[in-house]
Formats: sequence, C-alpha cells, structure tokens
Amino acid sequence: MAKRRVSLTHRKQRSVLTDMLPFEVPPTFSNRGFYRFLRDNSVEIENKQLRWVCGTDALDRTMRLLFGIDTTFAITTTVVTEWGKLKTRRSVPIGKCKMATIPFNFRVSHNLDGRTLSVIHPRNQVAVASFYATHSALIIYHTSVSEFSIRRPVSVSRYAYFKDKLHEERLDGVAGLEEEDREYEQLGSYFVYRKYRNIHRFFESYKYHRSEKKYDAMVQIDVNKCFDSIYTHSLPWALLGKDQTKFHLDDSKATFGGRFDALMQDLNHKETNGIVIGPEFSRIFAEIILQSVDAELITQLAEGANLTHKVDYEIFRYVDDFFVFYNEDSTQLKIFETLQQILKAKKLSINTAKIKHYKKPIITEITIAKERISILLNGEVNPICEEEPLADASKPPKQKLVCAINANRLIIRYKAAIKEAGVTYGDLLNYTFAIIENKLEKLFEAYITSNKTDRDRKHLSNALLAIMEFAFFAYSASPKVNHTIRLCRMITASVEFLHVQGLPYEQKHLLFKYVHDNVMQQLEKNTMSVHREVESLYLLISLSQIGREYWLPVSVLLQHFLIKEEKDTGNYIRPTGFMNHFSITILLAYIKDKVRYGKLKAFVEAHIIAKLEYMKAHCPNDAETLIMLLDLVVCPYINAVTKDTIGLIFGLDAVGLASVQSANDHWFTAWGDKFDLGKELDAKRSREVY
Repeated sequence: MAKRRVSLTHRKQRSVLTDMLPFEVPPTFSNRGFYRFLRDNSVEIENKQLRWVCGTDALDRTMRLLFGIDTTFAITTTVVTEWGKLKTRRSVPIGKCKMATIPFNFRVSHNLDGRTLSVIHPRNQVAVASFYATHSALIIYHTSVSEFSIRRPVSVSRYAYFKDKLHEERLDGVAGLEEEDREYEQLGSYFVYRKYRNIHRFFESYKYHRSEKKYDAMVQIDVNKCFDSIYTHSLPWALLGKDQTKFHLDDSKATFGGRFDALMQDLNHKETNGIVIGPEFSRIFAEIILQSVDAELITQLAEGANLTHKVDYEIFRYVDDFFVFYNEDSTQLKIFETLQQILKAKKLSINTAKIKHYKKPIITEITIAKERISILLNGEVNPICEEEPLADASKPPKQKLVCAINANRLIIRYKAAIKEAGVTYGDLLNYTFAIIENKLEKLFEAYITSNKTDRDRKHLSNALLAIMEFAFFAYSASPKVNHTIRLCRMITASVEFLHVQGLPYEQKHLLFKYVHDNVMQQLEKNTMSVHREVESLYLLISLSQIGREYWLPVSVLLQHFLIKEEKDTGNYIRPTGFMNHFSITILLAYIKDKVRYGKLKAFVEAHIIAKLEYMKAHCPNDAETLIMLLDLVVCPYINAVTKDTIGLIFGLDAVGLASVQSANDHWFTAWGDKFDLGKELDAKRSREVY
C-alpha cells in the first residue's frame, strides 16, 4: 500500500511532543496536553523573553505557577500583528523565571542496580524546545563531524508518513523515531536520524558483513555509566577546546556549547556531574561530546601510531558503544589505550567488565540466538486459513482457521535455544515479543478470513491462550518496562479483538481469567519496589481494560502499593514514605469512583495533600510537585474539597484555582475518556529505539 506523506508544521513547541520524555513513562502520562497548551497560547522563549498570547490576564496565574514568576512582578503586554490579526502578547524577562529546577526522577529495572530516569520540569521543556528551534542547524553540524557514529541527527523532520488510514487514526501522528530509508515512518522525533534504529540492525547490515570480510577480529567497548559520568562543561571543551573555554569563560557562556551546558545544568538542579537520562536531548548532548572523542581518536591514531581508519582498523559507534574491527592485536591494544586517555580527559572511562572480543566468524551470541528463535517461533506458531472443499463442488470451499500451538513444547524449545546460545532472556525478549506480536496479527487476519464457525472460535481461543502462556513465561524472567509495554500491547490487542468479534462470554472469559491470574501473580511477586514500580503500573492499567468482574481485591492493591491497615484503628498508613506521581495517578485511574475502593481513595487523597505540603516546603522548584498540581486539580476522581486544599498549598484561592483549572483540561495525565490504552501502547511501538 502506498504511503501518504503529511507535511509537518515547524512549530517551536514541537520537540515537547517528541524529545522530552523517557520512553518508559506510564501509558497514562504524556506531553500531549502540555503541548496543546503551549501551541494554542503561543508560549515560547524568544530573545531572553518568556512570551505568550492572551487578550486578558486569564492565563497569568497559570504562567506564574509554570515558570516560577513572582506574583509582585508586572507582566508586560504588547499588541502585535500576526498574519493580519491583532494579538495581545504578554511577556516576562526569562531572568525573572526560576529556571534552575529539580527533575522528577524515577527508577526502572536495568541490569543489577536499576536505572534512574528523569522527567524534566515543564518550564525547562519549553527552554529546550526554544534551544532546538534556534540551534537545530548547529546541532546537526556538531553531530556530523565523526566518521564513526551510526546513530546521529541528520536533518529536522519535515514529514510524517502513514501507510494507511488505520495507522494515522490509531497513532494520531505523535509517536515514533524518524529514520532515513525506513519503511514506516511517523512523527516522533524532532530530527531525522541516520542510520540504525537499534544496534542489532547494525549487526545484520552490509557494513557489518563487509567489515568482517576485511578484518579478522572485533572488540566491543562500552563507556562506563556514560550519562551519569558526563561533565557538562566538557561540551564547550569539546567544541572550543578546554584551555580556550577556561581562559575565556565569560565569552564561552554565550556560545552554542556554553548555552547548551547552562541549559543542561538548569534542568538538573545545577548539577555539572552527570546529565539526566531518558530524554532524547540528553543523547544529543552526549553525542556531541562523543563525536569529539571520535575525532580526537582518529587524529591521534594517525599521528601517534601511524594507524589509518578503514585501512588498519574500522570503528563504528552506536551512542556509547564502540565496535572496533582490526587485524593485528597490537592495533587493538593501541586503540584501547588511546581511547582510554581521551575519555579520561573528558572525565569518562571504559567499562572494562563489559569488553567483548570476537574472532572470525564475527557473530554475536545475540545474533545466533535470534536466528534460532526466529526458526522456532515461525515453526511452532503458524496461523493460517485453510480451504476445506465441500462435497458440492459448485459451492465455495469452507475457510477454516488452523493454528495448533503446543505451549509446553514451545517453552521447552525456547529455553533450550536461549541456553545453547549463551544469552539471557532479557537479551532476546524484545525480539521474541516482536515476532509474537506479528503472529498475533496473522492469527487475527486468519480468523477474519475464516468462516468463523464454532470450531474456528475455539481454535482462536486456544491459540490465544497458548500465546499468552508462552508470553507470560518469557516475561516473568525479565520484567523490564520495554518488555512490559509489549506484553500489555498483546493483551490489549487480544481483548479488543475478542470484543469486536463478539466471541461468546465463555471463550472470552478463558483468556481474561488467564490474563487476570498472571497479572495478579506478577503484582504479588514484584511488590512495588524502587526498581519495579513502573512495570507493575503498566500491568495494572492493562488489567483495568478487561471488565468489572476482574477488579482486584482491595487487599492486593494495599499489598502492592505498600499500604498497611492498622489493627487498632483500621486506618491505612504507608510506612515506606510517599508514593510517586505515577503510582498516585495510576492508582486513582484504576480505582476511579468505585464504591469498593472508597476507603482506599480517601487515603490516597489525604496522602496527596501530605506529600504536596511536604514537597512544596522542601522542594519548591521540583518538577514532580508542579506536575502533580496540574494533573490533580483536573482529575475527575478527586473531590472538590481536596482540590481546594491542593490549591491553597500553592497559594491559590478559589478564583486562582479556577483560572488554573480552566487553562487546560488535560496536562500530562490522561483521565477518563481522554485515555485510550490501545492508542498509547501503539504510540510506544515506534519509539523503541534505544
């Protein structure tokens, strides 16, 4: 089917949609509502001025909250003409805004110790968007100096591509990573990237195979805790030179590198050691520094060791992973020593524990495992629609669904493939689930083509149960966020399909009960902890889609969210401290106004007030605090008294609170009918890039 190309409006706020949030945020959370507020009110930072368009002072209270503007400072108004229309532009010098903020940090599982990801303050998101719009050409220039990099921005995205109307309607044109020569593209990043969406595409590429023909060995070198270790001042050093920057400090602050450095400090509590992890702009910041490492490495190897790139060796770098092809061991040793010295000068280092050496045939364990798993799944899960001729040849043959899956045999063979290849479940789960998702689509297509007899419905039900049995088995070994998203997508797609096809309750119940029981098992097994919070929230919101008869008991929710009932008073308490914003909002979205959860909701509302009072007193410029305020005052499940109390915590009387509530009906958390789980999970599909 031909793709339809849609031109993208080059709005200054566009990167707020695409480059600000970590991929791992829950499905209820996005920047869509915030982006619409910025777009509709022309909120921007231009020429050191924060500006917005509004004919009255209706937005003033909201803008003061958003940007930390003192209530005593007067807002300037100017009448301007734009496109033949008179508009009232309101503005404040950016110096009067409190731009040094604390990001909202949350943990996800990653290796042994987890990883901290960050949602930066909304006001800093506007600052980053302004920086992008002003300096996009310089960003592209400074990320194009390296011969090694295989993932870098090459241009600003100008178009979104849609294969068909369904994709356009489902994804709403707001997710995905733009990538050159990709079969399916949709808006999802501010820049178009070259060239590989993930590193495994590189392992299967012509470039990789060509290098293997030319060289006898390859070593993989990883920068140790790259984003945690980056010294922000090393970016102006990389662009201007370390001595030049230090001796002309004031002048360097006004340069591209100096402004990017200051921006990264402002949004991270003025930290110079380490940058926030998760947003795409952090990868761009790191890419510019690592490009300077590449350039120094190629020069020093040529001048100091007489080694020529693409003759004596060839290097490819994907973000912070270096892949070095070589023939002589002495070449590899010299590259390692030189790279180590260059990284040390930028306060970075090599993770010696993760160095991997390969000799011909240069093939990674993951590539071997992928080949075996592909053969296994294609052989064991093969849904088709077969023709069954009738005795009366004049009548068209019957179309019957065929998809016999032996889940137990599939699991055993899958475990064997993983073991024999010497990899972990986590290494291959994304790939495995990608194949299974494709098999689900084929199963649905085959069923639609069939005559939809009782036998076909039974075969469909049995196949779905077998696929889910395999999926939950594989998932249980590596319950990371990206794996959870894929599992939830499979659950949601299956539930929606059964509803649309009108299968009898008994057959739907078999799948729904299986999903319910396995999600319950995962919630009980992975009681909320610092590393497991977001994963379980995805499962909880996914479970809410399958019907009222599968609502979780209060006791399960209490146990999972670490809430205890006092024996003496019967009151709920949470000894481990405050829940974070994601837990609060998803718990509210799950319990809604259901009577059975009335006592729990009362506790959550009291918990919210206590948390906001504490945060406002101790962290006034904290991103989580402001996001909670904006999301909760428009939440349909919180009573008016609680909302009034929240407003008073932030110095808002009834009129002030009403003005903030009327400024936007949806900020970051999508409540009620504004939330479509299927659409949100589909939107995640095209952002699985890193």
